[in-house]
Amino acid sequence: MDEKRLEDLAAYYDVHDIDEDIDRARLQQQKPVSRDEVMIVSSIRLPKTTMDRVREAAAEDGTTPTALIRRWIREQLELRERAAASAPSQLDLLSQLMHRVVREELEEAGLRRT
Repeated sequence: MDEKRLEDLAAYYDVHDIDEDIDRARLQQQKPVSRDEVMIVSSIRLPKTTMDRVREAAAEDGTTPTALIRRWIREQLELRERAAASAPSQLDLLSQLMHRVVREELEEAGLRRT
């Protein structure tokens, strides 16, 4: 907004009372959203070249850079969760190791065939 426009607005509101306008105004009702739907703003620093690449990829996908970044983050989190769910637990790994060690010891002692 240019300075002339700001001065005109200031002059108008210096001499006009807008109390009645405010009293007549209606708030627009919004439907409440669930906790899962609430969006949180987070700022990240990216090199310009990286952000340029994100913008290009978003344009190719027909979406916005922020929507693309959200999708990428969601996809990576889902991959991590699936990997964690399918990865053996430490107890499973220890059990497998113990079985292998016992089997090898039995084989070396001639008590188990290979």
